[in-house]
Amino acid sequence: MAQAIGIDLGTTYSATAAVRPGGVPEVLWNREGDRLTPSVVLFQESGRVLVGKNAKHATKNAPEDCVESVKRWMGDPGWVFADSHGGVHGAEEITGLILRRLAEDAAETLGEPVGDVVITVPAHFDDARRKATQDAGEIAGLNVLRLISEPAAVGIAFAAAGAGPETLMVYDLGGGRFDVTVLRVDGDDLTVVATAGDRDLGGSDFDTLLMTYVAAEVSARRGPDLLDEGRHQAGLRERCEQAKYALSRTDQTRLFFSDAGRSYTVEVTRERFEQMAEDLLGRTSVITEQVLEEAGLSWADVDRILLVGGSTRMPMVRRRIERQSGKVPDMTVNPDEAVAVGAAILATAEMTRMAGLRGDTPVTSPPRTVRDVTPARKGSIAGRRPPGGG
Repeated sequence: MAQAIGIDLGTTYSATAAVRPGGVPEVLWNREGDRLTPSVVLFQESGRVLVGKNAKHATKNAPEDCVESVKRWMGDPGWVFADSHGGVHGAEEITGLILRRLAEDAAETLGEPVGDVVITVPAHFDDARRKATQDAGEIAGLNVLRLISEPAAVGIAFAAAGAGPETLMVYDLGGGRFDVTVLRVDGDDLTVVATAGDRDLGGSDFDTLLMTYVAAEVSARRGPDLLDEGRHQAGLRERCEQAKYALSRTDQTRLFFSDAGRSYTVEVTRERFEQMAEDLLGRTSVITEQVLEEAGLSWADVDRILLVGGSTRMPMVRRRIERQSGKVPDMTVNPDEAVAVGAAILATAEMTRMAGLRGDTPVTSPPRTVRDVTPARKGSIAGRRPPGGG
């Protein structure tokens, strides 16, 4: 039986996973030896297309030909990216390029072709955005076995480890979007009870806060306009992203810039960064309370809070949810890998089912019934459930 994989198609970073011999799910390495692949595409004048780390590095020197965060525009027929060579590309085409690269890298790691995939989407993706993701998979030459929401994938990974019956909250703050989902895991049944999200809120917005602050500091010293489109802005974003990571580990960090023979150093403290981010965190709190209300639950009814998405590594995020809920978040789930792992378990189960075979070990078996939701529009909390779940 051919290998099927799970794809966590992220706004800023993506990952793949597969259930290896012996029934153990594993996140796969890409060609650069990383587990995460930047969701960035570079269109070169020669017609060659780069995806991933090399494309991300090129944003400093060729920002007009690099496209990032395309996931935010999935399902929008009016959005296109025009490169400097006259090419015009839709969101589905660009996403298809990312998916193809992910599948090629997975095939190289596994040592066999990959054609069958389960792709994850944000819980708040409506029908149009899900259809666009399905189309992107077909553009990539993949057989999309199923689309599943990211929190449901996390629930599958958690349930496969023997959890339940429990009521879980999946608090997902990724690079480009935010979702909160309440789901119930009970034996062979996983039900998404309520979900809501904001596709315009994510880790990149925290980067933008730092960019604005640092650019103002440099400008006050009669330095260059770092927010000007082009080389300065791309370099500034990269430095601020690294500063954000640093501030998750230390109390302060410094950013260095040089231009026209002059050097500039800007110091940022964690305290100052957290003050700047208060409004963004406030938005996450409002959505979280809305989901609980829609589910008809109180915080006492939630057994575990699972933090997913790289941006949840920021200490202020963990403190906010702990203060809001009165509960310490469960840290057993890897925030960068849980979504891909859950998708891989489901992909293997789908292939096993179609082949009429029995799964190798319990760890490969997701709940038999997965009842997901499809919001009708951005920001809606509950949506209709497709027949048979999924």
